[in-house]
Amino acid sequence: MPGPTELLIILGIALLLFGGSRLAGLGKGVGRSIREFKTEVKAVDGENNPEVVDAEIVQPETHVETEQERRVREIEARERDLQAREATAREDALRQRDTGTGI
Repeated sequence: MPGPTELLIILGIALLLFGGSRLAGLGKGVGRSIREFKTEVKAVDGENNPEVVDAEIVQPETHVETEQERRVREIEARERDLQAREATAREDALRQRDTGTGI
């Protein structure tokens, strides 16, 4: 950011190049355009009033099972089935041992 000395030098060069009357007119034009810009911004902000809209309450959709959740459910079912078969096989093995038939 330029310091005060540099700003004075820039202002002096601009005064020499354009002259006093042109700089005054330029300042007026910049001021006018800034004012117009501010009024337009305020007008646009004022137009953004939220409107009241009739809304319908929609029940959330039921959970749709994803592919991953379906696979996890299938794997858990297989594990339960294998555990049941393993328990049955152990009981059969114990029964055969107790009866003396063996394998």
